[in-house]
Amino acid sequence: MKLSKKYLLIIVASIFFFPISYLGVNFIYYFLLMNVASNNIDIHYEPQKVEAKWKNDIEHLEGKSVKDILSFFNNSKEYDEARIVWISTDGDVYFDSSQTPNSKWSIAYTIEFMEKGSKGNNLLLKEELGNGTKNGYAMLEIPEKYVGSKWKILREKYVYVWYLMLLFLWALFIFVSWFFFYGIQRRLIFIQRHMEKEGKDGIPEKFKVKNKDELGQVELSFNKMVEKLKESRRKEIQEEELRKKFISDVSHDLRTPLTIIRGHTFTLNGENLSPQGKQSVEIINNKISFVGDLIDNLSSFNLLTAQKMPMNRKKVDVLKIIRSSLTAWYPIFEKEGFEVDIGLEKSLIWNIDEVWMKRILDNLFQNIMRHASSGKYVSVRIESDDKHEYLIVEDKGPGLQAKSDHKGSGIGLSIVEIMVKQMGLTQEISSGKNGTTFKIYQKEE
Repeated sequence: MKLSKKYLLIIVASIFFFPISYLGVNFIYYFLLMNVASNNIDIHYEPQKVEAKWKNDIEHLEGKSVKDILSFFNNSKEYDEARIVWISTDGDVYFDSSQTPNSKWSIAYTIEFMEKGSKGNNLLLKEELGNGTKNGYAMLEIPEKYVGSKWKILREKYVYVWYLMLLFLWALFIFVSWFFFYGIQRRLIFIQRHMEKEGKDGIPEKFKVKNKDELGQVELSFNKMVEKLKESRRKEIQEEELRKKFISDVSHDLRTPLTIIRGHTFTLNGENLSPQGKQSVEIINNKISFVGDLIDNLSSFNLLTAQKMPMNRKKVDVLKIIRSSLTAWYPIFEKEGFEVDIGLEKSLIWNIDEVWMKRILDNLFQNIMRHASSGKYVSVRIESDDKHEYLIVEDKGPGLQAKSDHKGSGIGLSIVEIMVKQMGLTQEISSGKNGTTFKIYQKEE
């Protein structure tokens, strides 16, 4: 059954349940009292009946001896839990079933006793009684809890059962409603956790659909989405393999003609060329070097994305790698008129691959030469704060968003990003029209 239908049933049940439960409890309560009443020996006094009986009993006692009257009062079982008092008109107490020590009632006490019976809820019956020697009044006082019909007494005695049954039914209805919504909540949490749990290929597994309600439809829709994702992932892997193979083949095919061209330019340099010809040969050599770097970057990028480039991480002094790299690049910067700002006073020990770190620095310096040469500034320094020690490479070029004449220049920085991440380092880049800053640091392991 669909959840919407179940919810509608709960709404309809809530409308009719409470009045029906009230009637049902009264019905059950009635039969319960009937069963109790058939075996009940509880004392109760119906006012009219007990008044008639008391009057009749007193009439039969008129004129009898004091001994017979007292014997009747002492042995009467029909007036249990009631108080019988026989008192003279002068206040002398002939008999008191409560066994109070008063042998004589004052007028004030007698009036108080009478008023308590007339104003209160206790039943007080009074009849004249005498035998010629002792005359007075016979009074019967019945406590309120015994006054009434059998049904009234039973209802008052067992009214807690009525409340308990009603509360039980209402609590049962509330529990069923809560259990319904709790079941929905539990299934939603299960669906959420299942969706967040990744499988072997990074895609969640399918649901085992057990219900055909609305949440079951959600699970079916999720299963269809998983199928499409897995199909897309298969196609993506195939395309990735084709792309890697294509890059590998193209890189290999380009190296041979570049080597031949480089050999012919070397031959041309030995010839007697005009200044314009020598300049053209130099431009060709520069472009060949640029294309060679692109091919190297493509090959490296291909290996890195496939995680097939060997990496040997160990604790090394990063300053040695930086100084070694600057030794090779400093003459190039100086030739191009760069201002080189170096601040390498602090030691820096990281758990990295030395070859990869040198490749990162080479790519950053190469990026500055190609795209930030207009700023004529490069800074390499070590800084620290309370959290980390940073390697900072900064230039004053036009920024990463500026247009470049060198196509494919973003591959070098992509290689830097991948190498930094795979070595467990963190990279932060801030770039604007006044320059670019690369900040690299190692989080505590």
